[in-house]
Amino acid sequence: MASMHTDNHKLWYALYSLEIAYWHDVDRNGGRNAHEFYLPDGVMVVGHNRFEGRDDIRQFYEWRERQGKTSVTGTTTTRHLLNNLSIESSTKHSASVIGIVSFYGGMARRMSQPKPPILMTDLVSECVLDDDGRWRYKSHILEPVFASHESPLSLAIAARR
Repeated sequence: MASMHTDNHKLWYALYSLEIAYWHDVDRNGGRNAHEFYLPDGVMVVGHNRFEGRDDIRQFYEWRERQGKTSVTGTTTTRHLLNNLSIESSTKHSASVIGIVSFYGGMARRMSQPKPPILMTDLVSECVLDDDGRWRYKSHILEPVFASHESPLSLAIAARR
């Protein structure tokens, strides 16, 4: 029993590390490497927007970065906070993960006034242990639960695609 408990912690930590590294790249690197967190045919879904394959996901993050830099009032900054991550099911090479992502966004200013999250979503991920020994997303789905009047780019893209 202790071995299974230890294995569950190791798996949880590996999948938590995947999520944290992904959101770190999105928030601090503009998502320039986000597509590499997916299997070649991986799927990213945000609300009603669906991106299939690494190339489609890479193009979304390139578009997103351009939109943030072309803002009249400055550069957009985002932070994604991950909570309540748990493993719903797993095998030796796959796992289903759920959690909550709170999305904060706004113009980059030093010590700007805090605002509530723009979006809170349920996170549903299907993860696969790839041939290179790294966990990757088969699917990474963000299902909006609460949204403010501001629409994050991940939801606003539908009108522009």
